[in-house]
Order: sequence, then C-alpha cells, then structure tokens
Amino acid sequence: MAASPISCGHITNATMAQFDLFVNPVTAIRRAYPFVVVLQYDFAPGARDLVIAPLAPTQSMPKVAGRLTPIVSLDGVMHTVLVHALTGMPARDLREFKGSIADARGDLLAAIDYLFFGV
Repeated sequence: MAASPISCGHITNATMAQFDLFVNPVTAIRRAYPFVVVLQYDFAPGARDLVIAPLAPTQSMPKVAGRLTPIVSLDGVMHTVLVHALTGMPARDLREFKGSIADARGDLLAAIDYLFFGV
C-alpha cells in the first residue's frame, strides 16, 4: 500500500533546524536529487557537519514504496525522501533554504527507526 504524501509548505526561518529543506549544493547530482533535508536534531547549534538525506522527484524514481522512503509534496510536486541514502554534509554548504518538511516528521522518524532498528 502506497503511503499518502504529506504536503509541506515553505517556511521562512533564519536558523537551520531539523527537517529544513535546501537546494542540493552538489551541482553534479542536483538534477536527479534537487533537494536535501536535514535529519539531525539541532542539539549542537553551529555544528560543522549535518546528517542529511537527498530528495528525488517521485516521477523519476522506480516504483519505491515502504517506510524507508517517505513521500512529500513540495509546491505540488511529489518527492521521495531517500532516508537510506543519508550522509554527512558540511553545514556551510547548505545555503539555499527552500522550506521545511517538518509536517512529515512522523513518517521521517519512522523511516529512520526502520533504517537503524528494523522497527
């Protein structure tokens, strides 16, 4: 059964927070993965590196369903959050803030739990 997407709006926020969305700073892969989301909780303001996951337009992805790949709607376009592809990135590289997908918090945390704990 496919998960229903969470519609996430743009929020203007001067600080970087968990589930903030940014334009992917790696230009070589930006076409395939236009955005990244900060998964790390802001327990250390000013951290040099952050844990992020890429987002890909759902239409460009092979049929992927499940708890590991939440689907969100960004300005009416469906994107798949690739939690299993999480990585670290220097915070200074995340410059172009696009909004927040905090509305999908429950699905994102479930995906992280599934990735690390199998539950």
